[in-house]
Amino acid sequence: MTDARFEAEYGESWDAERRALAGPLVVEEARRRHAAGEPYAVLLGTAGRPRVLLEVEGRKDEIAGWCFDGEVRRAWLFEFRVLGPDRMALLRMAEWHYADADRPEFDATSPCCLTTFDGGGGPVTQPIGAPEAQFRTLESFERWAEPPAFAAWAPLAVFMLGLPPQRERHRVVGPADREYPTPRSAPEPRSRPEPAPGPATPTAFVPPGCYSQEPFWRGHAPEVVVETRPVGLLRMPTGHLVAAGPGTLDDVEAFGVAVPRGHHPVTLVVSWFVDAPDIVMGAGCRIDVKDAPVVSWEQALCPGQDPGTLCEGSYFGVRAEAGMLCFFDAEALPGLAELTADRDEPRGVWGELCRTVERDGSAEMVDPATGTNVLAFPIGWGDEVYPVWIGRDAEGDVACVLADGLVLEDATYLGPVE
Repeated sequence: MTDARFEAEYGESWDAERRALAGPLVVEEARRRHAAGEPYAVLLGTAGRPRVLLEVEGRKDEIAGWCFDGEVRRAWLFEFRVLGPDRMALLRMAEWHYADADRPEFDATSPCCLTTFDGGGGPVTQPIGAPEAQFRTLESFERWAEPPAFAAWAPLAVFMLGLPPQRERHRVVGPADREYPTPRSAPEPRSRPEPAPGPATPTAFVPPGCYSQEPFWRGHAPEVVVETRPVGLLRMPTGHLVAAGPGTLDDVEAFGVAVPRGHHPVTLVVSWFVDAPDIVMGAGCRIDVKDAPVVSWEQALCPGQDPGTLCEGSYFGVRAEAGMLCFFDAEALPGLAELTADRDEPRGVWGELCRTVERDGSAEMVDPATGTNVLAFPIGWGDEVYPVWIGRDAEGDVACVLADGLVLEDATYLGPVE
């Protein structure tokens, strides 16, 4: 396509049942809404065919973009968030493959794929019903764009449609003096699928007791017991806290929020099934730095991690290794990285650390150069990425830091253990 003339029409919203704009707007009203941050929709077409729908939510700094298939069904979703006057991030992309012209939008039997971005900005795809290779793939650099000025929709539409990014060859013209053809069928619309929700607050900051947990795990009864176990004192000479898998200490950095210097007690939160007490899960691990109630939570972020680039339910996290995480002060990083470099040696320090955690439930290792210690503990369901939270008291001071194993996401408190 050497010259894509995107014809623009504006409306209050998109009518999924009619597959058309609802509440048509003149250009001047759409421009006013854009400047005021009020919601509106833009329909872009070429040669009389609807191609792209943009739903602009200025006050939320969000733009939801859709691409249509030949039946004017929404088949691609691009969700953007404006982070500044010159910076916009793609939060996620979804794609649906409809087998025939009669399939409704977001048909549950149609193959689909959700693409999000991990803490390092790399794309993470979740295909359902078809191989990943059949869906569009993204590169890390493709998630960044400039926010479009009003009526300058062409570059965004070009990206969404996968056209060659030759912006001078694409332009937007005014609303057409005709209506788009009505689709031959308009089945009842369905809600678009959402990604699996993530925690808005820690799931492991709960009192000890008996809980009912859904779903059941490997056929066990749903009742679990939650209890706490002391891990030890974490020595923090600088206050710059690091959380990492024990085998990745050569490529980590401290969180941006420091904790008070000193020696802080670390407590492991564990859960075990009533009908299988030998199966013990690391639900979370907490560093208490101030004896005060927690009134608010925030994600622990490393430099360069922008929470504005996350879609709802997502989080920056720390990847466990061998089912373990470690807490330590950044002063120990060089020495600890050298100590654990023998991970391929069964009788090395790293191997002994793993065996100790498996046997005793936690382990301590000391950096001989600085005297700073590392506390290792089991976490969650295995080698996944887990969020770390900072809890603040009513004065805004850091009261605790909690690594959340996401084991108790669906747990309901039943009462104390009898």
